[in-house]
Amino acid sequence: MEFIQKKTADRAVEHFLMKAVDQEISTAWDRYEGQLPECGFCEAGLSCRDCLQGPCISHPFRNDTKIGVCGKDKDVMAAQSLLRLVLKGTMAQLDQVSDFVKAVASGEIEIKDKDAADRIVKDINGLLDNGETEAVKALPKVIVEGWEKAGVLPQGVARDIFKATQKMEGGVSGGEEILLWTVKCALLGCAADALGRKLQGAVFGEITPTDVAVNLGVIQKDQPNILIYGPVSPALKKLVIEKAKDNSINVMGVCTDSLLPPYTISPVSNYGSQDIPLMTGAVDLIVAGDQFVNPSLAGVAKDWKVKIVSVNGIKPSGSLSDLADEVVKKAQESFGLRTDVPKDIPDAKTSAVMGHSPQSLDIKKIVDALNAGTIKGIAVFSGSNNVKFTQDNEFTAMAEAFLKKDILCISEGEASVCLAKYGYLTPGEEKECGQGVKGLLGSLGDNVPAVIDCNAVDFMVSLAGIENKALSEYPIAACFAEANRSAEVAKAMAFVSMGVSTYFWPCLPVTGSPKTMGVLTDFCGETFGGRLHVVTARIDAPAKAELFIKAITSPPSMSGKSWQ
Repeated sequence: MEFIQKKTADRAVEHFLMKAVDQEISTAWDRYEGQLPECGFCEAGLSCRDCLQGPCISHPFRNDTKIGVCGKDKDVMAAQSLLRLVLKGTMAQLDQVSDFVKAVASGEIEIKDKDAADRIVKDINGLLDNGETEAVKALPKVIVEGWEKAGVLPQGVARDIFKATQKMEGGVSGGEEILLWTVKCALLGCAADALGRKLQGAVFGEITPTDVAVNLGVIQKDQPNILIYGPVSPALKKLVIEKAKDNSINVMGVCTDSLLPPYTISPVSNYGSQDIPLMTGAVDLIVAGDQFVNPSLAGVAKDWKVKIVSVNGIKPSGSLSDLADEVVKKAQESFGLRTDVPKDIPDAKTSAVMGHSPQSLDIKKIVDALNAGTIKGIAVFSGSNNVKFTQDNEFTAMAEAFLKKDILCISEGEASVCLAKYGYLTPGEEKECGQGVKGLLGSLGDNVPAVIDCNAVDFMVSLAGIENKALSEYPIAACFAEANRSAEVAKAMAFVSMGVSTYFWPCLPVTGSPKTMGVLTDFCGETFGGRLHVVTARIDAPAKAELFIKAITSPPSMSGKSWQ
């Protein structure tokens, strides 16, 4: 390797990495090191295997291999590499919403507000059919105008997804048009995700700021423990929690939503260390989805005698209630059979407040603080972990730098879990903040921590709606500090299309095409007001933070190469 770095900043995880070495258990970091050096063509987006004439590459230094067999050049290859990722991410979002809609229609769960749920389901069906949805119509005009002008308003699965996939099959579309199809798909997934959250509110009740225990120390030693991995239908999760509670079984999660009113699902770890909880010896059963779940989990589970129930098998599993019964029964059986497995649960647990929303925050106060210069800007953290970085380090180092510089920090999803482990989501936890941020947080309420967990899209939409002002006119930017999955790429493109410039690490597979890089920055900036910055320079977290701070407090770069 050309560099040396720690695997993780989490001391509890570090303890188990030593244990994994002793027991010859492969971790994600081991497998990453085994893959080095990674293919430069794939990393730069200069490879293609969309047909059986290839695989082809676009070699930067050889004239006879600059163009694929079908005629694709490096610019098309790079643009299609991005589109491919966004398509996967969008379909992941649509799959989650589709599962939940079916569960609501099944009648197996009690619905808190039936009329509202029916309206939202109708809206979701309209979105997926032809793009007609009240949710998009209700967005601030300053956000939607750019979409209408560029032709990227969602028009349903058949128009958006099916047509976009054909851009990888052939045709004469250039980089800019392929990018617009990429944005169109990303917005479809983003809209579906937003409607899915609204449906959860109608079915289970609205999420409010809630205390959540985080990290490996939440696992119980003397009771059965179920871990839910990845996005799983909220309906199934609620049934599992209710039936588990009746049988004194604990339910926790990894890479799954933590709040499901009236219940909380404590995150025991985050994406990068998802195998580690099994090494405590105290996990009895896993309920596994597909998204954000590593295939390696099956092997580690076998080593530690942990049963797995997959919720996405090829054959329908019957009713959700029957599946929940199966989960609870197998957890009880597994607990009884695993009494000889030694337990090693670290004393690593923090308390975090999650579940803020525009309704629980006074967004007008935040806008006033921006306009008055009391705070210098807003940073939105999103995304999960990537083994290419020291786990959690990029998030925590950047959050620390932003808070000191009077930049308000918002986080969501896995980014929130990461920051929660280090006390950034704990009210009262001493974190060094500038006077402006400290004063603003105090004015927002007693239960507001240094970093605020709030869905990013909901926050952005509310921010734009306060003064009906384009988000590009505010000093706000998003940061995917350790991104990994395709759903995160789709989300980043949606942020950009809303007018929020976004920094994305590691590099997306577009760096082999300067033209595509320019499209993501300059063309997106002109069309939507937001730029997708794919930084090619290898810099540490503090330098990334300085780059970010400079971008939202200074005029845009005039070099013509804003990614450098």
